[in-house]
Amino acid sequence: MSKTIITAVMAISLSLNSQAFAGTGHSHSHGVAEPASKVQLIQQAANVKQQLIRSKQISSEWGVAKGSAPQKRSTSNGDAWVVVFSSPKTADQSKSKLFVFVDEFGNPIGANHTGEL
Repeated sequence: MSKTIITAVMAISLSLNSQAFAGTGHSHSHGVAEPASKVQLIQQAANVKQQLIRSKQISSEWGVAKGSAPQKRSTSNGDAWVVVFSSPKTADQSKSKLFVFVDEFGNPIGANHTGEL
């Protein structure tokens, strides 16, 4: 199931990124992007959680789960941030937490119940 969740998150990420190439009113600056704030990281993780609910990959009970403060983790591909959502209503304790991973700019990397990236 975690591969399904990761695949869905990647599809969402790609569809959101395609919007950056459309229309007018955007900058063609080649400056360095600013890292996302902790509030933005939590919001992006919540967006991923909502998309997983809409796509029925996780139950609607997760809708009320609040995200933790983002925690930085070092990976082989650089730093990532993880926001943890807890669902006390989940019968299967191995799936009582949802870990959502985003990069320093708030782009989704993956999500699972194991906490492993």
